[in-house]
Amino acid sequence: MKILVAVDRKPTSAAAIQAAAQIAERLNAELAVITVRHGTHATETPPPVGVDIPTQDRSSLPDGIRILLQAADTLAAPGYLNPVTRIRLRDLPYGHVFFLHKASGERMLFSERFGNLVDELNHEIAENQFDLVIIAAPRRGPLGRFAPMNIPRKLALDLHCSFLVVRGGMPDDRYVVCADGSPSSRRIFPFLKRLLPSIRGRIDLVCVQKPTPDAKAVAQAEHCLDLASAWLARCGKDIHVRRLQGAKRFKTILEAAGSDAIIVMGESHMHDVRRRTLGTLPMQVLPRTEASFLMVKQPTEPDPEMFEDSFSCE
Repeated sequence: MKILVAVDRKPTSAAAIQAAAQIAERLNAELAVITVRHGTHATETPPPVGVDIPTQDRSSLPDGIRILLQAADTLAAPGYLNPVTRIRLRDLPYGHVFFLHKASGERMLFSERFGNLVDELNHEIAENQFDLVIIAAPRRGPLGRFAPMNIPRKLALDLHCSFLVVRGGMPDDRYVVCADGSPSSRRIFPFLKRLLPSIRGRIDLVCVQKPTPDAKAVAQAEHCLDLASAWLARCGKDIHVRRLQGAKRFKTILEAAGSDAIIVMGESHMHDVRRRTLGTLPMQVLPRTEASFLMVKQPTEPDPEMFEDSFSCE
């Protein structure tokens, strides 16, 4: 897996960096850091390029480079990165990049881009084939769904890979996996399989039905829950299956998760106009929860029998 963590100057970025480093280290995954700024670096005094810059001189560097160095300090404190004493910048049409070395000796990319956040993340995803973007974005107020800076909503609509919004839950907390047997919920599990070695806490398989559910939907959900729980048990995970009902399913999910969990939901592939106007169940949960939120964007629907014994734990 290749993981990209997006940071800015807000203190909440530290939680995203810590979560990304934990997951990447447990998966032996590649990790990179990006910051995206408005405007263009042509309006700034250009930093020295192609020469060693002592990090003690960071006050003279552009704001984006200082943000990346702050992220590097956060990663170096627990020993994930070697101590950072100097960097060498490369100038690119869209910003700057530099590389640092992990404690294991591998190089790690730090990128400063200019432009729209989601567009630049998608450029980075296309260029370097990232599988997961991790970002910190606090829950917004009642009008947050329509606010122009509602970053999680923009990620849900337009980002080209799965993403984790870090709020109240960290990788050692519960994972609340919404598994009702629908196509969107089945898309979760191939990605969850790749993420599984990083999960240390309990996994709650949560299925929420309406008070008078359709018999076919219930049967579909039960089939998914049975197979998923059997697979996770084979993998040695601590699992808890919860069958719930609620007139407004998103409220039931919010109550089941609380604030100290990571909610996992699959992207719906409903028509784009309806998705953007009426929203989907994940997009009802995402702006309202204090918990962290992982949206799995899987392009195709998995095989319904994906949980057979051949669906391993590695």
